[in-house]
Amino acid sequence: MSEKSPPPRILHVDDDAEVLAEAKRYLEGEEIPDWGRPEVVSIPSFDDATGFLEKERFDLVVLDVRLGSEQDDVAIEDEAGFLALEQIRSRRFVPIIFWTALPGAIGHLAGELVHIREKTEGLPALADAINALFGTRLPAVNRALLRLVEDEQRRYMWDFVADHWDELRTVDDHTAVAYLLARRLGRSLGGPGIHRLAEELGEGAAGVPPDDKIHAMEMYLRPPVAGTKLQAGDLLFEEDGDEQTWWIVLTPSCDIEHDKADYIQLAACQLFDDQVDIAKWRSGDGNSGERKKAKKRVMELLRQQTGGQLDRWLFLPQALDIPDLVVDLQELRSMPIGDVADLKRIASLDSPFAEAAINRFNRYYGRIGTPDLDADGAFTRLDRKD
Repeated sequence: MSEKSPPPRILHVDDDAEVLAEAKRYLEGEEIPDWGRPEVVSIPSFDDATGFLEKERFDLVVLDVRLGSEQDDVAIEDEAGFLALEQIRSRRFVPIIFWTALPGAIGHLAGELVHIREKTEGLPALADAINALFGTRLPAVNRALLRLVEDEQRRYMWDFVADHWDELRTVDDHTAVAYLLARRLGRSLGGPGIHRLAEELGEGAAGVPPDDKIHAMEMYLRPPVAGTKLQAGDLLFEEDGDEQTWWIVLTPSCDIEHDKADYIQLAACQLFDDQVDIAKWRSGDGNSGERKKAKKRVMELLRQQTGGQLDRWLFLPQALDIPDLVVDLQELRSMPIGDVADLKRIASLDSPFAEAAINRFNRYYGRIGTPDLDADGAFTRLDRKD
């Protein structure tokens, strides 16, 4: 984090005042690597905790499982800490540490962003868990994203809405401003927004593409937007025993949306490393003619070059657990729309990449071959003209 960034903020919830005081003194005296010493807000009530999270921002929450109850027959799902976890997850993202005397009862809740520590391990163990969660960099990413969205919203409201209020106030559709803002936010999170995030995260230029290029992650919506139907450009994953296959949807979205598609057209996506040209490029003498030809074809693929047989292949870059894929528009499959639900919908190609994929498919199968004109003869004739 930069020197100007506010200190990390931790919300600690426990009904034992002595525990709260000891933890606050200890943690505020410890340095979190790359962040500095934290500010710890201590409260004894889960009800107060959800209120604090509604009004203020925290980078991490420390919870006990049981507050004010000594009943051994209380189901873990009814314990205050478990209920607070559900309420927190329904309101906002923040990593959580359960610091409790009942670690075994909530072991199933443990994950990369929900850590569990037993109180008998002592405050150093709690500090280690805090450092581990801050070490994931997700609190920093979360902060930077929230600042970016809030700054964009602030600028939009002051620089556009306020300046054009005389026009906007007469618009009958009161959601128009919200639509405009939502679209503006979506656009701002790409391009310059990515460069700003990289600077705030201290990444510099590492991993940030040039201004005229995009990052691979910008091609995908992952996961697909909740509540939307299957659409053109969706990436589907099929697992049948040891066989795993990726597919891309080619059926127009409008046909699916309006229930006009009885069958869904899919194209197979092969693993990048399984391509013949890839194997030739990676093997053999670096100066061999065959390897140079293979490299040329690989670069044509990576640059998404179009025209003729080049349109048969489409490169989809790696993004999280989506591997590098090559769409083969000759390996097609028509599947009843009811059966597509058996395939896992992993991601959607964002606009305009989904439209470009469909256009490539239409262009590849719509091309018309013609005999080659005698270009040499035509050139000779034209060259002789005075």
